[in-house]
Amino acid sequence: MSQNAEKSKESAKSSKGKLGAICAVAIVLALAGVLVFMFTRSDSPDDYEYRLTITDATITGLVNKDLESLKIPDNIDKVPVTIIGEGAFKDCTAVTSVELPDSVKTLMSMSFANCTSLKSVKLPNSVTTIGVGSFESCISLKSIDIPDSVTELGAYAFDNCTSLSKVEISDSVTEINKYTFNKCFNLSSVNIPNRVEKIGTGAFAECTSLKKIDIPNYVTTISNSSFIGCTSLKKVEIPKSVTFIDSYAFAKCENLSRVDIPVTVTTVQRKAFEDCPNLTIYGVKGSAAEVYARENKIPFKEL
Repeated sequence: MSQNAEKSKESAKSSKGKLGAICAVAIVLALAGVLVFMFTRSDSPDDYEYRLTITDATITGLVNKDLESLKIPDNIDKVPVTIIGEGAFKDCTAVTSVELPDSVKTLMSMSFANCTSLKSVKLPNSVTTIGVGSFESCISLKSIDIPDSVTELGAYAFDNCTSLSKVEISDSVTEINKYTFNKCFNLSSVNIPNRVEKIGTGAFAECTSLKKIDIPNYVTTISNSSFIGCTSLKKVEIPKSVTFIDSYAFAKCENLSRVDIPVTVTTVQRKAFEDCPNLTIYGVKGSAAEVYARENKIPFKEL
């Protein structure tokens, strides 16, 4: 064999080797691309029940009941998904995680209620409304960040979320509605934004792990049973913005040992601090706080 022939043969081998390597890399990259697509793609619209208008798509239910991890599409037939409908995923007990697209603005009432296996929820900055009972009885949900876009937290929104231990509330929320966090037995940490003006009836009722609560300076009313049964609370400082403390507001807080009540509070309703055996009220002499303490035989000390 001539020297030129041998060189041609070696060159051919080298070219085949390079081509094989290139093909192998291409296959690996293609497989990687498929895997990335599989793990990042949104679910198919066919997995959901929905309703379309010219401008909005509303998710109304789940067709594929076997889905555990939901990544809701941002559009259906090129119409943006803006609403999760009333009771859309209610009682979907197999669902463990939910990721909403940036197009969603509203969670209607009971939208994820009783999703008992739900552990993780990703709310985008587009959401403005979390409706009544949206996550009621999601007993496996441990934490949730409520984005700054949210202006309305519906009543009962997280009622009976017994595993919920931490909540970050949007600074744009101005009212904690009635029974919003009722029976969140493991809730130990919650920030109440400075713009909140009212804490509603039973808002934190029976949050037995709640050790501290900072009431913002814009709150004027602490409603009926707002903190009833918060057995881990030890000290509460009522801000000067508050004028009214309603009945049973802090009742059955058995470890509550000190409450500071400013002179701006003109009304402390009957039984506001009922069944608080270790309580001493601190306030201004001659104030509504002192009158309440004297009438209910609770120790009183001047601030």
